[in-house]
Amino acid sequence: MEKGNLRRLAIFAYFDAQGEVDDYVPYLLRAVGEFCAKQVIVVNGALTDRARAVLNECCDELIQRPNEGFDITAYKEGFLRENTGQYDEVLFYNQTIFGPVCPLDEMFSRMEQADVDFWGLTRHKGAKAASWDDTVPIPPHIQSFFFAVRGKMLHSEEFLRYWQELPVIGSYWEAVEKHEIRFTKHFAALGYRWDVAVHTEDLESLNDYPLMGMPVELLEKRGCPFFKRKNFMTKRHIYTTCPQGAATNALYRYLREHTSYPTKLIVQNLLRTEPLSDTVQSLGLCVKADERPACDVSGVFTLVMIDSDALAALLVPRLDELARGTVCRVVYAGEQLCAAWDAQISVPHEAEIAAVSPAEYLMQNLEEIRTKYRWMLFLHTHLQLLLEQFADATSMLSAIEALHPAPCAAAMQNDENIGLIVPLSPSHQETLTMGLNLPRHENELRKMGAEAPLGKWAIASRGGMFFARTDALSALSLPQNAMEGTYPLWDFVPPLWAQKNGFLTVFSATHAQAVNEWFNKSGMLEEIQSLWATKGKTRYDQIEFRMKAILDFYYERRYHMTLQQAFEGPLTLKQKVWICLQIFMKPKTFERLHKLLGGKEKPAQQPHDDLD
Repeated sequence: MEKGNLRRLAIFAYFDAQGEVDDYVPYLLRAVGEFCAKQVIVVNGALTDRARAVLNECCDELIQRPNEGFDITAYKEGFLRENTGQYDEVLFYNQTIFGPVCPLDEMFSRMEQADVDFWGLTRHKGAKAASWDDTVPIPPHIQSFFFAVRGKMLHSEEFLRYWQELPVIGSYWEAVEKHEIRFTKHFAALGYRWDVAVHTEDLESLNDYPLMGMPVELLEKRGCPFFKRKNFMTKRHIYTTCPQGAATNALYRYLREHTSYPTKLIVQNLLRTEPLSDTVQSLGLCVKADERPACDVSGVFTLVMIDSDALAALLVPRLDELARGTVCRVVYAGEQLCAAWDAQISVPHEAEIAAVSPAEYLMQNLEEIRTKYRWMLFLHTHLQLLLEQFADATSMLSAIEALHPAPCAAAMQNDENIGLIVPLSPSHQETLTMGLNLPRHENELRKMGAEAPLGKWAIASRGGMFFARTDALSALSLPQNAMEGTYPLWDFVPPLWAQKNGFLTVFSATHAQAVNEWFNKSGMLEEIQSLWATKGKTRYDQIEFRMKAILDFYYERRYHMTLQQAFEGPLTLKQKVWICLQIFMKPKTFERLHKLLGGKEKPAQQPHDDLD
């Protein structure tokens, strides 16, 4: 039964690249549907049979159309197909929000009483110029992911004409420019009154986008029932300047500790649709490995594999602490190693000799482990040499310090979404850019069943050591060389493995490790920045923009020249001018100039060579 005094039509725009529907969508639709006389879902693109059935249960009408024109054109089609004369209000919203985190009665009741012609959830304060085009000013406006129109405006010729004359939309930025930043100003100029349900004017001097940068403030103190899906995939540095770099972590903790909203709905969607690295980085979850919470670790199976005397000297003395209270098995690569080290382990354990790689052994015994144990600690000494000569003691010690069973098991008990915990990778030699080597393994990972987007870099751990919820693991068919090479495949497998089984991966570190890594990465970043910064342009975003422009120019030259020519050929005056323009102009402005001068389109995919 519809709640409230207004007869409301809801038009919900939906798109999913795989044609699927995750559980957060019907949760959202059912909550909003309680306040609507009719709910129409307009889908851009295809749907699986299962997804169509799920959506049909949540609406009165389902419209499918080609994936064209983004959510705005879906709104248009839904509106123009309905007889809106029988409704007091039409609500437009889409799948880019999670929620609600609280009952919607208060918001809808309050906005029904508001003396307005149209309203939205939140507003954007506006800007002098758009980030994508410095010739486009942005006025204050209602954000288009959730807005409603009522009364005389809803039934006016101007509103009908607006949708009938809406131009073709070919990109996300065109959707913003041709509708979102235009809509509010256009109808306000015609005399229609507007407001928002969640006011943030007092926060706008602190933050460009409070719903993204300060979501807990809006949910906890301002009655905002929704939060943006984008919070969980936006790179951290985008909002550190606005100034909430840890906003997503705070939001996740607030949802778990102070609301009944199931965070598993968020995780389910993100693990299927987004690169794991983006989600993990946005969440910023990290186990405090110094802590020793009271936790029953009898359900932990500790598997230790030793094939190196140098690293065994670091690992064996710590096993008594690490494996105490767990079921422990130590596997040696040979009899000599067993004779040298096993007597030094006093904690109860089973000793075994097996001349296979740690990953192979794990796969061979995984089903038994999953059947008997709740958690698993996996440590080994089969780490690649640094600079082809040094045992990687730093990574070994990092894993030993970070993966103590007590804090790891406690973290998993407290959060059912966590399936795998890996050490915070130490920044040294090859490991600093380890995650960037993901693309070289993409084909193998796809063969092994990785289906979600992989992204440009990966959550990886040196040697693939971890603490895991055994439900997050499943047997895999690994190639024989999975643990060989400088950046072996196995380093990347466990997090993607947990992702496929529906679980997050998080990092673990002691306070000392975290501080050490902060100094390591800060020093490296400052040195890199100092190489590329120029007077007046020292900010990270300015340097990043410059380097992308140089890289684009490099790729563009390679497209027309051989690699050797690109490096050795002298630059012409035109090329020098061109690279300067590309560095200092905004991307959209440069693109317009490029097209105006008859420039060729850049290749969709850059040519590959050994330098990539």
